[in-house]
Amino acid sequence: MPTAVLAKNISIGGISVQSLVTRTASGEIGHEVALPAAQAGTLSTRTSDTQGVATLGAGHGIETGNLVDVFWEDGVRYGVTVGTVSGTSVPLTDSGAGDNYPAQGTAITVAPVTELDSDFDGDKLVALAALCTKRGYVDIRTSSASAKDKELPANEAYDWAKDAGEANPLASFVIDVIRISNGDSTGTATGKVALIYDSNT
Repeated sequence: MPTAVLAKNISIGGISVQSLVTRTASGEIGHEVALPAAQAGTLSTRTSDTQGVATLGAGHGIETGNLVDVFWEDGVRYGVTVGTVSGTSVPLTDSGAGDNYPAQGTAITVAPVTELDSDFDGDKLVALAALCTKRGYVDIRTSSASAKDKELPANEAYDWAKDAGEANPLASFVIDVIRISNGDSTGTATGKVALIYDSNT
């Protein structure tokens, strides 16, 4: 049967804490994908808390209708639909979720979203881990709504295991797709999402 092993080695205040969590289940899903670099620019127009225009560099590659995540120093707005692109001007429509946009003129990055087909019943989740090798974002979704979203600091995994003291983050959701992005404009990143679930229960 598929097995998840969550091993941690923690050192705080001169004290070392080792933790090993092992879970088994009947089904598994694993994704490891190359994520394109985000495009650097500025929020050149701030129409509202949830709408604006990004000005990016020439050859940015963001197209009308694309789904993107928008990053800045202390915030992220995710699942944003791009309006009609004109050259380096990239409209950010009144869409998505997350933080309100920062002040006009703030440096931002606009990250293409990669969608990973992942069909399972969230109630049956046994263990989950997600990681991006650069600052990123993961959004685990039903066919129409977000079930669990999480910013991923570079190389810092988000993980969860059944019967480890925290409620199932995907309980009551039927998952259809996992979205993940790389908010760093300096280069590509590797995104990883892996989980096991009880497919026979």
